[in-house]
Amino acid sequence: MKKPIYSLKNLSLVKSEHKVLSINKFDFHRGAMYLFSGSIGSGKSSLMKVLTKDINVDKGLLFYEDQDITNISSSNYGKDTYFVDRSNKRPWLGGSVEKYMLKQIKSKVSDEYSKVFKKICNSMKISDYLLKSDINKISDGEFRWVLLSIAIAVDTKVLIIDYLEKYLDSNRRIILNRVLKRKSSHDGVTIIATSYVPEAFKMSTSVFIKMDRGRITQVRSVSHKSK
Repeated sequence: MKKPIYSLKNLSLVKSEHKVLSINKFDFHRGAMYLFSGSIGSGKSSLMKVLTKDINVDKGLLFYEDQDITNISSSNYGKDTYFVDRSNKRPWLGGSVEKYMLKQIKSKVSDEYSKVFKKICNSMKISDYLLKSDINKISDGEFRWVLLSIAIAVDTKVLIIDYLEKYLDSNRRIILNRVLKRKSSHDGVTIIATSYVPEAFKMSTSVFIKMDRGRITQVRSVSHKSK
């Protein structure tokens, strides 16, 4: 059996005397999409921040590719992972959406970044009108779509997205489903995300995980039968 890309063992995170996370054991495998759901305060976002090294656990172990994640430098780990959090932080400087996307993609993709840019614009159905718009004047939904597009384009080993459906209408959810499915199954990227409407992403999800009070209460694998 192939070794997992992440292994969690006896993880515990406490804030203000409240146990935010309590996970005995869980493994993430390469080339699969894991979707976490649960009510507000169930620990989903906290787990995402633990996986991105934004916060440290109080107890337990987290291994990434057989290495204790605390022993991996943030710069090296950042090359392998990309995180889209809940906040939509706009850039200080304005400029076109196209300029912003190219700059972000180029910072992660050294070769043929313009080709990567064109490919993601096609996959995510980004219009020329949006590309020419000022990055600070587009809607929150459009900006969120731009952030997701960049995250998918840079092709890291791991893609982590908190609040997957934020600002997305049903049409964009369908597009995102298709793109994420190909990203995991064809490109081998491990995708870890959270959602309040997990069934909306059943096409792309490999494993559904439900959380409650910091614990994993249900794990359900999905079998995608080819037509």
